[in-house]
Amino acid sequence: MPSQMSESEAAPPPAYNLSSTDRPVPPGSEPDVPPTYTPPTQFTIGSATTNEPLVKIVEIKGHLTLLHAFAELKNQIESKEVALSNVPKDKERKWAWFVALAVERFDIWCRNLTASDASKNTNVVIPPVDVLMVWHSYMLNPRWYAEDCMRINECKTLKKLEGHFTRLLEDPSSSILSEPPSKPRIEFWRSRTALSFDPLDDLHTWSKEIRCPKCQSAIEVAFLNGSGTGYLQQKFSAACTKYNCDVGEITKEKLALRKLAKDLAAKLSADPALHLAGTLFTASSLDAVKGNNIKRSVCDSAKTRSPDPALTAAVNGSPQYQELMCLAIMNRATYSLATLRAQMGYATQHRLIGRLMNAYNDDKPYSVELVGAVLRQGSFVGKMYDLGWTRPGFFDSQSDEMALQHALARYHAFLDLMSSSPASFFVPTLDIDLVWHTHQLLPAKYNLDCTEYLKRFIDHDDKVEGLRLSGAFDITCRAWKERFHVQYTHCGCPIPGDTIGQRLSRIVGVYSSPSAPPSHLMPFDRPDLLSATHPSDHNAVRFVAATERAHKITTQRYENLARKKQKEQEKAAKKAAKLDVESAKTRRYSNASSSSTTNGEKSKHEEADYDAYHNHDGRLNRSSSSRNTSHDMAFLVPVPIFFGTGLAFGAGAGLGCVGTGGFVSPVGGCSNCGSAGGCGGGTFSTGGTACGGSGGSCGAGGGCGGGGCGGGGCGGG
Repeated sequence: MPSQMSESEAAPPPAYNLSSTDRPVPPGSEPDVPPTYTPPTQFTIGSATTNEPLVKIVEIKGHLTLLHAFAELKNQIESKEVALSNVPKDKERKWAWFVALAVERFDIWCRNLTASDASKNTNVVIPPVDVLMVWHSYMLNPRWYAEDCMRINECKTLKKLEGHFTRLLEDPSSSILSEPPSKPRIEFWRSRTALSFDPLDDLHTWSKEIRCPKCQSAIEVAFLNGSGTGYLQQKFSAACTKYNCDVGEITKEKLALRKLAKDLAAKLSADPALHLAGTLFTASSLDAVKGNNIKRSVCDSAKTRSPDPALTAAVNGSPQYQELMCLAIMNRATYSLATLRAQMGYATQHRLIGRLMNAYNDDKPYSVELVGAVLRQGSFVGKMYDLGWTRPGFFDSQSDEMALQHALARYHAFLDLMSSSPASFFVPTLDIDLVWHTHQLLPAKYNLDCTEYLKRFIDHDDKVEGLRLSGAFDITCRAWKERFHVQYTHCGCPIPGDTIGQRLSRIVGVYSSPSAPPSHLMPFDRPDLLSATHPSDHNAVRFVAATERAHKITTQRYENLARKKQKEQEKAAKKAAKLDVESAKTRRYSNASSSSTTNGEKSKHEEADYDAYHNHDGRLNRSSSSRNTSHDMAFLVPVPIFFGTGLAFGAGAGLGCVGTGGFVSPVGGCSNCGSAGGCGGGTFSTGGTACGGSGGSCGAGGGCGGGGCGGGGCGGG
């Protein structure tokens, strides 16, 4: 895992610090309403300064409105009795089945869009919520989505309709998602798909047509059947109906094989449509060259071993040549995707080919496995819903909207952190991830902003192994504190206040005194009071060990990590104790010398007790003073995020963090903030350990970043 931070000193942090007019707030006198300050309108990212925020508050609110519609749809499907055989009864499996249907509907809609649809009225063109949900998840895989919009004709048309999606974000109060669809909207949908607007209206007629990977004969397959071999079931299997076709059993693997072989057989060209997926829009321009070399090698090998003279006679680049070459490649690989991967040179180019193979998992043109993408996003959607953030009117008041202003400022700081260390892997918290997602839903702008301010495209990786997230989140916390002089997350007892605005104002008031520890943020020694701003974990995919040996290896890695974190905590405790002794000496010296000052002057040591711009010895802290320009440090304090009882997405009762698929017991401790109540323990619905087992601590084998509540990271590449 790239985790170097040596470059952080090369680029100075932006001016996200305490303004010169701020003064410390005595403990217990924090305001009950947010202070009357103006949110920053410009942000420093690396060596550049934005003219305005990269994301608008109204767009974040519009995104939350979308998430609310998605969450309500999930609740509706899970509670609905579907009177059809073979439909799963279990809530999670039923939702996964419905998402698979939504992807099929999205595919039909996307394939039948026309360029002229971009100019139609948004209230007419917007598809049903289930299809909108798939499009939303597709865009949250920004590198794949951008590349597909270059390579795939259907996606080129879809990209032209992005303006309609943007208009949804810009109008959070729109009734288009909450009210029954208009007649023109239903008619437009039917004209493009020949399907009912409500996805549950015509389930009994649902099947689809696939093509035989070998002879391309049409085959009608059911989505579900009693034997579990339907198209949407794990054991999908079909047979070609053509009497002389010897393709054998048709599976998803063979359908994916056909898709890959066809792309390999395409003519070598600079045309984006003829590139292999995963080689065109990457961090390195060499990937396109390597992709063409792979195509050339595979085609030459298949052609040499093909007994078909028609392939030799066909004109390279013609449809006939591509079809014959596609068949030759599949024959050469004995209709095995794993064999073809090896023939492509996986042993020597595993990074490129491993990424490339991720784009070939079924017969659809898209490079993202959309069912999995929607399900992974479901964790994040559920958290926003459980927090109440998606509720209509939740951020209507000025004080509550300030929480979004904080999230926006923290997102810009997160981008700056990435610019300071391009090789590092940083993990966003939920509030930052919300703004990051919103930015990605503006694909063209996101691409331009990344290029201008970070000099590279920032991908949003939603399939990161949990152990990697564990270390990455710990690194993010330390890098954030070092760069911005404020904690990255908030862990501790619930802050007083009925609204998020009131709670936030409490934190802001305390953080106005950066040199003193925020007294009311120091948590009580009661696990039941655990509340936290947690890292965003919807992207974490935990891998279950396939063998006992693999399990032992994984366990050993976690134990090693836990020991490492324990040593770090002990070292930090010793350092803190030493600083306390030195601080006490400084205060005694300050008290002794204060009587010698005249005309009400304060000694420089007395100033040091609360002045962010001086060290304890009275010397000017240049790293802080040089960055004091336009932004209050208060806007970088963590947003208070609490999960209460009665959560709609099944987190469990009590206070704590929500793990993917199960409740995480509030036990252990937090190495990031010193919270006595951590977030270790708990189990997933699959039976795997959620946060490194009970008693885990934050960053020590369990808890925030400790193998459990990890987050969607950013590789920067």
